[in-house]
Amino acid sequence: MATRSWIVPGPSQHDVEHVASLRVQLVAGAVTVVGHDAEHVHVEVTEVAGNPLELDVEGDRLTIGYPFLGWDGWVKRLRSYRSADTARLTVHVPRGTAVAVATAVADATVSDLTEDTSLITASAHLRVTGCQGATSLKSASGAVDVLGHDGPVRVSTAAGRTTLSGELPRVEVTSVAGAVSVSTTAPTSMVDLATVSGAMRVNLPAGAGVSLTARGVTGPVRLDGVDHRAGGLSATTVEERSEAGICFLTTRTVAGSLDVTRMPAAVTDAPA
Repeated sequence: MATRSWIVPGPSQHDVEHVASLRVQLVAGAVTVVGHDAEHVHVEVTEVAGNPLELDVEGDRLTIGYPFLGWDGWVKRLRSYRSADTARLTVHVPRGTAVAVATAVADATVSDLTEDTSLITASAHLRVTGCQGATSLKSASGAVDVLGHDGPVRVSTAAGRTTLSGELPRVEVTSVAGAVSVSTTAPTSMVDLATVSGAMRVNLPAGAGVSLTARGVTGPVRLDGVDHRAGGLSATTVEERSEAGICFLTTRTVAGSLDVTRMPAAVTDAPA
């Protein structure tokens, strides 16, 4: 398998041909990955401080990061890694490129892609906009935004808020204390939310049916403004069928609230 590599000590630009997948590994700074119509990858590095980056091509996969860390070990050590290494870059890729990004405190934005994406961070802001395919995001404390998405979404976070919108046929969110907001325009969807204390809000298309099972201890369970919370430790169930489609919604929480509203879902910018 052919391999090529470049050491990047400072600002520079690079074009790479025949790339089907991209991996980016950063400590601090920021990375933006954008889909474009060209068949090659264009890398624009605007800042490098500390250790130099390396661009490594193995087969049809391009990896940008720090080779001394190792990809697998880096993902496992994200929460405890401390370094002053900083890089800022923008990567333009063919829209069908699969993308994986892992950072410690570097913000990551991915937009306008049609393949699967995976983003992991310790405490940075993760943002996916206008993409298709399955997307998976993991964060300890950073905010997570998936906006204007077409495809399934899976999120795992501890304290950061989560905002999801688009044509979302399948949503899975696990959060400890962060607020969760889901707006889906999919006529039929499956939404599974689990949180300890974060507030949960789900917006559905007008007239959509709801098959709801909510398990909680103290939080209210509101559907179109009406609290359906069951007494004691019993699960709250609501079954309303509709020819306009249905959302199968399951939630689990200790003290978090749930608000479900059937209204035209709009894609909005997440808070900064």
